[in-house]
Amino acid sequence: MAPHKTSYKPSVRDFLFSVRLLSLFFASIAFFQFIYQQAGEAHGTYFYLLYAPLAVCGVCIAVFLCISNVYRAAGRYARQLKVLECVLMSAIFLCAIAVTGLYQSQYKILFLFLIISYTFEYGMRAGLYLAVFASLSIVGIDLVWAPVKGGVNLYFQNDLLLCGAFIVTAWALGFYAQMRQEHIASLERQINTDGLTGLLNHRNFYDVVQLCYDTAQKEGTPLSLIFADIDYFTTYNDCHGHQQGDLALKETADLLASTAGQKGQLFRYSGAKFACILPGMDQQQATVLARQMRDAIDQHPFYGQELLPAGSLTISCGVCGLSSRHLSCNQFVQECDDALYRAKFFRKNRVEVYVSLLDQFRAAGDTDDFENSLSSIRALISVVNSRDLYTFGHTERVVYYASLMAKRLHLSRADSRALLYGAYVHDVGKINVAKEILLKPIALTDEEWAEMKKHPSDGAYIIRNLPSLSFVADLVEHHHERYDGSGYPHGLKGEEISYLARILTLVDSFDAIISKRPYKKARTIDEAIAELLRCRGTQFDPTLTDIFVEELRSFHSAPYGA
Repeated sequence: MAPHKTSYKPSVRDFLFSVRLLSLFFASIAFFQFIYQQAGEAHGTYFYLLYAPLAVCGVCIAVFLCISNVYRAAGRYARQLKVLECVLMSAIFLCAIAVTGLYQSQYKILFLFLIISYTFEYGMRAGLYLAVFASLSIVGIDLVWAPVKGGVNLYFQNDLLLCGAFIVTAWALGFYAQMRQEHIASLERQINTDGLTGLLNHRNFYDVVQLCYDTAQKEGTPLSLIFADIDYFTTYNDCHGHQQGDLALKETADLLASTAGQKGQLFRYSGAKFACILPGMDQQQATVLARQMRDAIDQHPFYGQELLPAGSLTISCGVCGLSSRHLSCNQFVQECDDALYRAKFFRKNRVEVYVSLLDQFRAAGDTDDFENSLSSIRALISVVNSRDLYTFGHTERVVYYASLMAKRLHLSRADSRALLYGAYVHDVGKINVAKEILLKPIALTDEEWAEMKKHPSDGAYIIRNLPSLSFVADLVEHHHERYDGSGYPHGLKGEEISYLARILTLVDSFDAIISKRPYKKARTIDEAIAELLRCRGTQFDPTLTDIFVEELRSFHSAPYGA
């Protein structure tokens, strides 16, 4: 007996269990009625000793199977248990009919309980099979044992009506169960599927990625994730309207799905952003697939794409593979999103693989034991991140921009190491800032701003008490000083501020400008560059500002797909 596809809630299973239990209760009445009658006919204790234990055992076993099926509905032997339960209960009902007069028994109606229960749970086919079995059993009893008077078997005739009721009940309830199943399936599709593209949606993404993450962690198998976002899609909508934009989204979804094939599960994550979960695929393989996706979109002739800045409709992709550094599924997803951010932020139409802070430090030429150097500060960083989610992404990005400047300025290994370490811990002093201030959705008051201004000094104090990181304490303390001397906490001016602190001030401020905060909107890269140039010579070192702006423009205007 195949299980019905509809997954019933515990309350429905409890109802079906109650129906079966009630039918067994009525069957037990039949058995004890028979035992009482036999004992009253001078059969003595023989019947009590023989039939009573058999009746009790049969009913108890059936009850046990009912309960087992309620709690093991998704278990390994659920189907076998269900079949055994159905066979045993049918046998009990036949025995109850046999001991209460066979064709004269009033307990033939017990089969109706079983038909209702199994039809509701397993559908029309199972219900009809059971109804036919019950009808043939009852008709067979009538034909074999019922007396025929005047050529007419009255019991047979009367029971035909009961058999018809069995079949009609199974058919009607089965039809209802089928409609219910189709309705539930339709609702599930609407809940889990994006109506435009036909892909699974954002809600379903987190259920699936969590399941894949748990499985990969448990079994030690590879798992990768790709985020893909259409470049300049807002511009495309502005040029051609939202209806044409919807068509472009549908075409993009179809191209991505055909490229991914059976390798992974594709989702429409949000807007023009798609996600592809790749169980069993490592980061290197996922990167190859992401490039194939990018090429498929780049080479497709979308309507009106020549009006876009790149001359064609393209996507940017971020890739992340599961590794031992991941402590949660949310971290895994966030890192993939960070990789997509890098791909879109600078050149677009490219694939970026997530690079951890450890990898960035190594790329900067630091071969020392990074884990040992930062093990003492990691707990504090984690606390700050948990209190202000902005700080987590902000720190990652500032380290990335600092690494770009370190390469552009050809800093020594020691200076590169100090700059990147300083970028990583520059906001650790926020651990002393009240959470209400960190998350305040409007501008700070003078008193709150005075407390916020303490975090560079507080951070430097913490760092100075850690021997492995004390060499970046001044960098942390001075990253909010301004070139014209109007910064804090000491009002240092010009070259009184260390060279590395001036770099950190620049990249830290740039990320703050382009980031969304509760009290302000994020600005575009062009707007951020204009702000940097406006503050050149006042807040920022003019020479370093020119170099950083040139670096940003070189990335932002680089050839597509570079």
